Amino acid sequence: MNKFIVIDIETANPDLLSICQVGIVFFENGEVVTKWETLVNPRDYFDPINVSIHGITARDVRDAPILSDIVPIIKEFFSTNIICSYGAFDKAAMKKIFLNLPNQWLDIMRVVRRCWSDKFAEKGYGLAKVSKHLKIKQENHHNALDDAIVAGEILNKALLESGKPLDYWLDRVEKPIHVEHDENGRILPKIKRQGDPNGPLYGEVVVFTGELSIPRQDAAKKAASVGCDVVDGVSKKVTLLIKGIQDKSRLAGKELSNKEIKAQELISKGHNIRILSENDFLELVNKT
Repeated sequence: MNKFIVIDIETANPDLLSICQVGIVFFENGEVVTKWETLVNPRDYFDPINVSIHGITARDVRDAPILSDIVPIIKEFFSTNIICSYGAFDKAAMKKIFLNLPNQWLDIMRVVRRCWSDKFAEKGYGLAKVSKHLKIKQENHHNALDDAIVAGEILNKALLESGKPLDYWLDRVEKPIHVEHDENGRILPKIKRQGDPNGPLYGEVVVFTGELSIPRQDAAKKAASVGCDVVDGVSKKVTLLIKGIQDKSRLAGKELSNKEIKAQELISKGHNIRILSENDFLELVNKT
């Protein structure tokens, strides 16, 4: 069950605690269950730059509650839920208010950078740009509640398109943006290697697919020691595809892994790619 809350705040000035608006939305299984917003009197000055962004002025918050009045409400929303925000700003502010916040926290911007790593690299990962590209309607950017709703919708879209649950993304955002996955969808350690130029197989370019009998990093090390470059994916540069055991229940009804399918396509177009079993590969390595 994908259940989380999204919080967004606006501030009167650069101080993280000069909060002048809070928006919180509770999502469950892709739907908005509860939403709450309030203006806040920060008892602080309003910087013209901040006002130009969110449009909130000192006059607007004159009769609004102060931060200490709403802290219990925020705490009740947090409860034991996973807390999400778009960027690190909101988390940093909450950490100042709640010094021992035990909840898991997910930065949705970090999810975007990993779910659609190439899509937004040039245009940037701002909330407005990402929501527009994903066709998520945003009516009032920099309104705390509207931003929280949109951020939650972006996360829901990432969950849907990736087919991965929330728990996966809590772990995934702590890893590098570009990682390799095995055929079961598990994240693999980086295995790219440059082959020893003095090795007997120098010039060969290797890709692994499937479950190997030895750790993939060890297999990559063996390949590089005899001169093979080791890469993550199949391309025209690849000359050897080393095939381990495939768990067909994980292949979404296909007989072959995506890597092997692509290799077969390139072979049919005349590219010189040899497909070897792991045993044949290890025998080749050990004999050279």
